[in-house]
Amino acid sequence: MRIPRGAIELAVTGGALATSFIIPHGQADGLRLCPWYHLSGVECPFCGMTRGFVAISHLDIQAAIEFNLGSPLIYGAFVVIFGRSIWAWKNEQFDDPPQLSEKITMPWLATSIAIFGWMLYIRWIQPILF
Repeated sequence: MRIPRGAIELAVTGGALATSFIIPHGQADGLRLCPWYHLSGVECPFCGMTRGFVAISHLDIQAAIEFNLGSPLIYGAFVVIFGRSIWAWKNEQFDDPPQLSEKITMPWLATSIAIFGWMLYIRWIQPILF
C-alpha cells in the first residue's frame, strides 16, 4: 500500500507546526535535538530550528532569528506545504498535490542556500580560521 505524497506532507508539516505551538516558548530555549551537536559539541547549520519554530509560533521572530537565521524560511515553507496539502486533501488530489511555482521556489532556494551556507561558515569554518 502506497501512502499518498500529500498525506506525508500533511503529517510532517502539520505535526511540526502543531508541536511548535504546543511547546511553551520559554521551555524550548535550552532544547537541543541535533545528533551532530551531541556527538561533536559543535552546532550544525540547522541547530536551533526547533527552537526557532517554537519562537515563530509564539510570535517572537527576533528570538527565532537568534536561534537560527534560516528558521523563518523553513517555517514559511512548512506553512505553504501544509496549506497546499490541506487544499489537495479537500480537492481529492492527495496523490499528486499541485506543484509550487518556480517563481516562488527558486528565490526561496537561492536564499536558503545563502543563509545556510553562511550558518555553515560562522559555525564551522570561521572558528577554525580565527
